[in-house]
Amino acid sequence: MREIVFVVGSLLVLMLEKYVLANNSISWLGAIVPVVSIVFIMWLLITKQLSLDLLDILVSILYVSLSFIFWGQGNDLYHRRTVKKIAKQLYENTDSMTKRI
Repeated sequence: MREIVFVVGSLLVLMLEKYVLANNSISWLGAIVPVVSIVFIMWLLITKQLSLDLLDILVSILYVSLSFIFWGQGNDLYHRRTVKKIAKQLYENTDSMTKRI
């Protein structure tokens, strides 16, 4: 049961990371989840709730890596949206200028 809660919670946090926190103009806001995930893993190791076996280490590395990947994807979504908005404004300005001529 604990594993299922961890997986579902992780997926929800990663989706929040990609579509809310990293998908805006404040780039450091998206760094919150990766930093918190590193701190969380370190806390689990220090309090001995996470053992140093291969499976726990792989899951920890995977979770932290996914946090950084989703941060990058969210940031990329923001930049794509910004480029589309600027291109649309340029197109509208060019279109209105050609109508005047």
